[in-house]
Amino acid sequence: MTVSRLSLISESKKLSNVSLKELLKDKVSKEELNLIRRSFEIIGDIVVIDIPDEVVHLKDHIAEAILKKHKNIKTILRKVGEVEGVYRIARYEVIYGEETETVVKEHNCRLFVDPTKVYYSVKLSGERERIARLVGEGERVLVMFAGVGPYAIVIARLAKPSEVIGIEINPVAADYFRKNVRLNKVEEIVRVIEGDVRKILPKIEGEFDRILMPSPYIAENFVDLLEGKVKTGGMIHYYTFAGKEEKEKELPEKVMRLFGENRIKVEVKNIRECGNFAPYVYRYVLDLEVI
Repeated sequence: MTVSRLSLISESKKLSNVSLKELLKDKVSKEELNLIRRSFEIIGDIVVIDIPDEVVHLKDHIAEAILKKHKNIKTILRKVGEVEGVYRIARYEVIYGEETETVVKEHNCRLFVDPTKVYYSVKLSGERERIARLVGEGERVLVMFAGVGPYAIVIARLAKPSEVIGIEINPVAADYFRKNVRLNKVEEIVRVIEGDVRKILPKIEGEFDRILMPSPYIAENFVDLLEGKVKTGGMIHYYTFAGKEEKEKELPEKVMRLFGENRIKVEVKNIRECGNFAPYVYRYVLDLEVI
């Protein structure tokens, strides 16, 4: 595909409020248009988009339309596989550009990220800010499955914790995490530990005021590690997937039962939807107080 960057830049302002489907309607059939996703994720200067197999032959047209709307995009990735594996990484196909590393700006923080090598979602930016605003002065915080460090670093920058420990098993993500800690000058607050949460957490001494479990794919498998790790009155932020019909009653009861079976008595203080995973399946966070 040959795309003139200069011509696209000149058009981008007037097209900023035009939808992707509107830009494509004269180039594809109505049936094809109905299959094209309305939205996509922008991570720094990289776009991540889901293009169904039925319309993958239109990927050049889709890329051109995206570039018309967003002049600073350097790479466009087509998602070809869901998050999977121990490292929680999705699979992508590059359909425009080459470089897959970028810098994301989030709540006065900057984060180096490569979505083809580590897990990161802009969609959780608001949730990270919400958690940071809940952290009290002097709290000791643990972030399990810490990734490149967005939760830990945003908390360190927006709140006044005494210590934030982040544990991450993916060595590439852990390297980015360390780099991001230095970039944001939070070395005195944030401690990066590379390795398996199951092996590392039992060795960490003392209790935490707040523990985050921000991986809904696997969080339930690690609840047994939390006994004796959270102060009475402390908070656990537990992320999971569920259908909307479960939210009001079934989900709170299910989560309290899960923690109770692992000798941790909790009270659900808040349930919040923070993104969808699949049709009728949503990501939820439950704010749990240890009692």
